[in-house]
Amino acid sequence: MDPEKYNQLREQLIESAQWPALYMFKFIIPNKEDKLEAVKALFPAETQFAFKTSKDIRFISITVKIIMKDADAVIAIYEQAKHIEGLIAL
Repeated sequence: MDPEKYNQLREQLIESAQWPALYMFKFIIPNKEDKLEAVKALFPAETQFAFKTSKDIRFISITVKIIMKDADAVIAIYEQAKHIEGLIAL
């Protein structure tokens, strides 16, 4: 995501919620253990994850609902996630 898109997302998040707020992250990754562990590492250890594999088992959908302190904390997760090869953020 380019800096302009991050700025747009930040503005939307600030306008749409009172922080701290429950935020839902949704990612799709290749079904590989290292990719899964990389996504898990983005969040605190006690975070609950929901997983769903694609019909051909090549991909995993990951949903995370977590209380975030502010819009910048949400953006920070997305900035870290962009370094995981093959990850799609929804």
